[in-house]
Amino acid sequence: MTRKHATREKAAAPPAERTGIGAAEYFRAKLAYETTPFELKECVDRQEVLVLDVRDRRSFDQEHIPGSRNVPLDELSRHFASVPRGKPVVTYCWTITCSLATRAAMELAEKGFAVRELVGGIREWKKAGLPVDRK
Repeated sequence: MTRKHATREKAAAPPAERTGIGAAEYFRAKLAYETTPFELKECVDRQEVLVLDVRDRRSFDQEHIPGSRNVPLDELSRHFASVPRGKPVVTYCWTITCSLATRAAMELAEKGFAVRELVGGIREWKKAGLPVDRK
């Protein structure tokens, strides 16, 4: 069986077979572990979260959510000790199709951090008219 054929078979399998959870459980969890730009803005204003930009340094230097900290995904494992455990962490990257923030959130969750992901990344943050810091 070719890799392409195996991928097609996996995609054709019902989601519950692939994930082990039903649709209602999945969407309940999705809502619990994602945040919108406006929800995040409120949390940032109240200093309730640590916002991690997991894009590369150059992209962070060009623009980022005010108050966010840059830890590129490929460096995350070296920075676990510097991530405070007393605050929830919100990860973000470029867009809804970028999986860097999801991967970072998964790594942090596996290490016991309370974590959420910004839906749509910095693109949706900007589309919502929210501020960015630029160099």
